[in-house]
Amino acid sequence: MKQTKQETILFEPLSVDGLIIGQAYGMMVDGKNLLIADRMADSLFYWVDLDCLTYREVVSRGQGPNEYLRFDNFYYLQGQHGFYDSRLWCCTDIDFSDKGLVLKKRKTFSSLNYSLVPTSFETYIGIGPYEQGRFKILDSFGKEVSMACEQPYRDNAERNIPELARAMAYQGNILISPDGKRLVHAIFMTPMLSFYQLSADSISEIRTLVDCYPAYKPELSGDSYAAAMSRHNKLGYINIAVTKKYIYALYSGKTTVEHALSAFHGNAVRVYDWEGNFLKEFIFDIDVSSICVSDDDTMLYAVGLVDDFELLSCKIKV
Repeated sequence: MKQTKQETILFEPLSVDGLIIGQAYGMMVDGKNLLIADRMADSLFYWVDLDCLTYREVVSRGQGPNEYLRFDNFYYLQGQHGFYDSRLWCCTDIDFSDKGLVLKKRKTFSSLNYSLVPTSFETYIGIGPYEQGRFKILDSFGKEVSMACEQPYRDNAERNIPELARAMAYQGNILISPDGKRLVHAIFMTPMLSFYQLSADSISEIRTLVDCYPAYKPELSGDSYAAAMSRHNKLGYINIAVTKKYIYALYSGKTTVEHALSAFHGNAVRVYDWEGNFLKEFIFDIDVSSICVSDDDTMLYAVGLVDDFELLSCKIKV
């Protein structure tokens, strides 16, 4: 893909007293409130106050009342933040208050989805290990309405591979636009980014951008399904953030055979509008694993490896 606009920017570390980040894999920001999802933490999130540069751990892990097992994706719909837990199969709204983080379960589902987001049509869209279809549309009660779109394929030979195996090869992340009417699907396993227009019962592709397709060996036997990925594959989009205007896609472009674990980080963010038009690429001086962007598109926050993993920030202008 031809890139025409590029800007190198430098991060500034945010020194949050006592904050030790292990393995960040998701972030969101709302004014002075920033959440970091860390696989290594005892709680689900670190809640950082950007004004005071203090933090606290919030949302207990576990199977008890008001506890959660996993964070999979954030959503931001019509002013309401929330997250999805694929092990409890539930979407939970998030509100920030002076007394603490207020959680309210929006909906619990009856089937497995790897990621799931609400829409403005009182429906939900999921991605997961589906035998047929790329997306699942569910109604306000969590009942399946329909399956939409097809798993990606390079040619007819790959199209003959069962969709369940292709779903494993083309794993990634979905995010909803703040107005709930658009969707972006960023593939992690290869550089592929798709943009969609939503309705109450359908998903229409606007544009798909493909740098390359992955090499893999499908493995299907009985109830098991997998895709053995080549270590020579170029990884795609590690993390994504969205605002009303733009999609920010954290890009790796590295192979694990050459870069090992550092392939799971990126030093470039590609910016697109909701029509799928490329606008700009930011190049960082540090590899990062997660990003989020302020609502006004002026500040980008990230977690990256300096001496240790640190919370970073930089001013941006698309």
